[in-house]
Amino acid sequence: NIHSTIRSFAADVTITQVFRNDEAIPIEAVYCFPIEEQAAIYAFVARIDNREIVAELKEKKEAQKDYTEALEQGHGAYLMEQDEKSQDNFIINIGALPPSKECTITISYVTELDLVQGSIIRFVVPTTIAPRYNPERGGISSPAGTNAHGKLGWQPDCTHQFLIASD
Repeated sequence: NIHSTIRSFAADVTITQVFRNDEAIPIEAVYCFPIEEQAAIYAFVARIDNREIVAELKEKKEAQKDYTEALEQGHGAYLMEQDEKSQDNFIINIGALPPSKECTITISYVTELDLVQGSIIRFVVPTTIAPRYNPERGGISSPAGTNAHGKLGWQPDCTHQFLIASD
Protein backbone atom coordinates (compact mmCIF):
# COMPACT_ATOMS: atom_id res chain seq x y z
CA ASN A 1 0.00 0.00 0.00
CA ILE A 2 1.16 3.52 -0.76
CA HIS A 3 -0.38 6.53 0.96
CA SER A 4 0.64 10.05 0.04
CA THR A 5 -0.35 13.53 1.09
CA ILE A 6 0.67 16.35 -1.24
CA ARG A 7 1.11 19.83 0.19
CA SER A 8 2.25 22.60 -2.13
CA PHE A 9 5.54 21.32 -3.63
CA ALA A 10 6.12 18.40 -1.23
CA ALA A 11 4.78 14.88 -0.77
CA ASP A 12 4.64 12.87 2.45
CA VAL A 13 4.67 9.21 1.41
CA THR A 14 4.13 6.04 3.48
CA ILE A 15 4.76 2.64 1.92
CA THR A 16 3.57 -0.52 3.67
CA GLN A 17 4.68 -3.95 2.51
CA VAL A 18 4.18 -7.45 3.91
CA PHE A 19 6.85 -10.17 3.78
CA ARG A 20 5.94 -13.79 4.50
CA ASN A 21 8.24 -16.73 5.13
CA ASP A 22 6.80 -19.79 3.38
CA GLU A 23 9.93 -21.85 4.07
CA ALA A 24 10.30 -24.48 6.82
CA ILE A 25 13.24 -22.64 8.43
CA PRO A 26 13.89 -19.01 9.43
CA ILE A 27 15.05 -16.86 6.51
CA GLU A 28 16.68 -13.51 5.92
CA ALA A 29 14.55 -11.49 3.53
CA VAL A 30 16.53 -8.89 1.57
CA TYR A 31 14.55 -6.21 -0.20
CA CYS A 32 16.02 -3.51 -2.41
CA PHE A 33 13.71 -0.59 -3.22
CA PRO A 34 14.01 2.63 -5.20
CA ILE A 35 13.24 6.06 -3.82
CA GLU A 36 13.34 9.56 -5.26
CA GLU A 37 16.91 10.87 -5.09
CA GLN A 38 15.87 14.04 -3.19
CA ALA A 39 13.66 12.13 -0.71
CA ALA A 40 14.38 11.93 3.03
CA ILE A 41 13.24 8.86 4.99
CA TYR A 42 11.97 9.78 8.45
CA ALA A 43 10.40 6.54 9.73
CA PHE A 44 10.97 2.79 9.47
CA VAL A 45 8.74 0.43 11.46
CA ALA A 46 8.62 -3.37 11.47
CA ARG A 47 5.62 -5.28 12.85
CA ILE A 48 5.67 -9.00 13.57
CA ASP A 49 3.06 -10.81 15.67
CA ASN A 50 1.98 -8.23 18.25
CA ARG A 51 5.34 -6.45 18.38
CA GLU A 52 6.23 -3.13 16.79
CA ILE A 53 9.89 -2.30 16.26
CA VAL A 54 10.68 1.37 15.55
CA ALA A 55 14.04 2.02 13.89
CA GLU A 56 16.84 3.96 15.53
CA LEU A 57 19.24 6.01 13.44
CA LYS A 58 22.80 4.72 13.85
CA GLU A 59 26.13 5.00 12.10
CA LYS A 60 26.26 2.42 9.30
CA LYS A 61 29.01 0.20 10.75
CA GLU A 62 27.40 0.20 14.21
CA ALA A 63 23.99 -0.69 12.74
CA GLN A 64 25.48 -3.53 10.68
CA LYS A 65 27.34 -4.84 13.75
CA ASP A 66 24.18 -4.74 15.92
CA TYR A 67 22.18 -6.51 13.20
CA THR A 68 24.79 -9.28 12.82
CA GLU A 69 25.10 -9.77 16.59
CA ALA A 70 21.32 -10.04 16.99
CA LEU A 71 21.19 -12.76 14.31
CA GLU A 72 24.14 -14.62 15.86
CA GLN A 73 22.26 -14.64 19.20
CA GLY A 74 19.19 -16.14 17.49
CA HIS A 75 17.08 -12.97 17.60
CA GLY A 76 15.12 -11.39 14.78
CA ALA A 77 16.65 -8.17 13.46
CA TYR A 78 15.91 -5.42 10.94
CA LEU A 79 18.30 -3.22 9.01
CA MET A 80 17.68 -0.50 6.44
CA GLU A 81 20.57 1.19 4.70
CA GLN A 82 21.25 3.25 1.63
CA ASP A 83 22.86 1.31 -1.20
CA GLU A 84 26.46 2.49 -1.52
CA LYS A 85 26.40 1.97 -5.29
CA SER A 86 23.26 4.00 -5.94
CA GLN A 87 22.06 6.95 -3.85
CA ASP A 88 18.44 6.39 -4.91
CA ASN A 89 18.13 2.79 -3.67
CA PHE A 90 17.77 1.40 -0.16
CA ILE A 91 18.16 -2.14 1.13
CA ILE A 92 16.10 -3.67 3.94
CA ASN A 93 17.22 -6.86 5.67
CA ILE A 94 14.67 -8.78 7.72
CA GLY A 95 16.74 -11.31 9.62
CA ALA A 96 15.57 -14.60 11.11
CA LEU A 97 11.96 -14.30 9.92
CA PRO A 98 10.38 -17.46 11.42
CA PRO A 99 8.57 -20.03 9.26
CA SER A 100 4.94 -19.19 8.39
CA LYS A 101 5.32 -15.69 9.87
CA GLU A 102 4.59 -12.34 8.27
CA CYS A 103 6.46 -9.11 8.85
CA THR A 104 4.92 -5.78 7.90
CA ILE A 105 7.39 -3.03 7.01
CA THR A 106 6.34 0.63 6.93
CA ILE A 107 8.62 3.28 5.46
CA SER A 108 7.75 6.99 5.52
CA TYR A 109 9.54 9.73 3.62
CA VAL A 110 9.10 13.26 2.35
CA THR A 111 10.12 14.42 -1.10
CA GLU A 112 10.14 17.63 -3.06
CA LEU A 113 7.92 17.62 -6.13
CA ASP A 114 9.15 18.70 -9.54
CA LEU A 115 7.57 21.60 -11.37
CA VAL A 116 7.16 20.83 -15.07
CA GLN A 117 6.08 23.13 -17.88
CA GLY A 118 5.90 26.06 -15.49
CA SER A 119 2.72 25.12 -13.63
CA ILE A 120 2.36 21.34 -13.45
CA ILE A 121 3.58 19.43 -10.39
CA ARG A 122 4.90 15.93 -11.02
CA PHE A 123 4.58 13.23 -8.34
CA VAL A 124 6.44 9.93 -8.88
CA VAL A 125 6.62 6.81 -6.72
CA PRO A 126 9.35 4.53 -8.09
CA THR A 127 8.32 0.87 -7.95
CA THR A 128 10.98 -0.84 -10.06
CA ILE A 129 14.76 -0.82 -10.02
CA ALA A 130 15.95 -0.77 -13.60
CA PRO A 131 19.10 -2.66 -14.49
CA ARG A 132 22.06 -0.33 -14.97
CA TYR A 133 25.03 -0.61 -17.24
CA ASN A 134 28.15 -1.60 -15.31
CA PRO A 135 31.25 -1.95 -17.50
CA GLU A 136 33.23 -3.55 -14.63
CA ARG A 137 30.80 -6.48 -14.65
CA GLY A 138 30.66 -6.66 -18.41
CA GLY A 139 27.17 -5.31 -19.01
CA ILE A 140 23.87 -4.92 -17.25
CA SER A 141 23.66 -5.52 -13.49
CA SER A 142 21.34 -4.77 -10.63
CA PRO A 143 22.33 -1.68 -8.63
CA ALA A 144 22.79 -3.53 -5.35
CA GLY A 145 24.49 -6.53 -6.92
CA THR A 146 21.47 -8.68 -6.12
CA ASN A 147 19.51 -10.92 -8.46
CA ALA A 148 16.01 -11.88 -7.37
CA HIS A 149 15.72 -15.65 -7.80
CA GLY A 150 18.80 -15.49 -10.00
CA LYS A 151 16.96 -13.57 -12.72
CA LEU A 152 17.54 -9.90 -13.35
CA GLY A 153 14.20 -8.26 -13.95
CA TRP A 154 12.15 -10.84 -12.03
CA GLN A 155 8.99 -9.25 -10.70
CA PRO A 156 6.94 -10.65 -7.80
CA ASP A 157 3.20 -11.01 -8.22
CA CYS A 158 1.83 -7.95 -6.48
CA THR A 159 -0.59 -5.08 -6.69
CA HIS A 160 -0.13 -1.51 -5.54
CA GLN A 161 -2.90 0.37 -3.80
CA PHE A 162 -2.43 4.14 -4.05
CA LEU A 163 -4.18 6.70 -1.89
CA ILE A 164 -3.29 10.30 -2.63
CA ALA A 165 -4.64 13.29 -0.74
CA SER A 166 -3.96 16.91 -1.59
CA ASP A 167 -4.03 19.69 0.99
